[in-house]
Amino acid sequence: MAITNGYVSRQDIKSALGLGTAALTPDDDEIDQVVTSVSRTIDDYCGRFFYSVAGTALYTATDYLYVAIDDFSAITSVKTDENNDGTPEVTLTANTDYRLVTNQTVPGWPATAIQITSFGTHTLPVLVTQGVQVIGTRGWAAIPEPVKAAAQLQSSRIYARRATPFGVAGSPEGGIVRLLSRLDPDVELMLRPYRVPREAL
Repeated sequence: MAITNGYVSRQDIKSALGLGTAALTPDDDEIDQVVTSVSRTIDDYCGRFFYSVAGTALYTATDYLYVAIDDFSAITSVKTDENNDGTPEVTLTANTDYRLVTNQTVPGWPATAIQITSFGTHTLPVLVTQGVQVIGTRGWAAIPEPVKAAAQLQSSRIYARRATPFGVAGSPEGGIVRLLSRLDPDVELMLRPYRVPREAL
């Protein structure tokens, strides 16, 4: 198999585990599976994904001037459904009608909201179901280095589990350690700045 939208490469994991470049094909397949699975686990933990994919997303605005969106590394079109007929027909102009909101203290952070300007000619249609259409590239333009490091550490740990299928390592003489059934604490530390805040249920 091949890695799908992984945050590290097969060779990254081989190097981390000291496997060199001559690992057997079954090992390659297992590494690919682990990297893909860990990458999706990171997505779930953070509430966002760090690869890029072209797409269209629809949002319901609750404010005339601001609407939160998913991560977009590039936006080519923003339209609104101002007459509530289910079809976005009004095109907003970037930097005239709206500006993108991002984390300006961290380079490479994608846009996470749309802010209507005070000098534009349009506002957002409030409470119109999926009344704001955004087209562009979702996700991140480049995978952040802490995410890469977290994926490598977690993937290496999960791959090493093949030698400890029952979740314990060590020996009676030297001591037995139960392996964590959660993300590595260092992985959580590296990913913490990228987590999307979630409301308590």
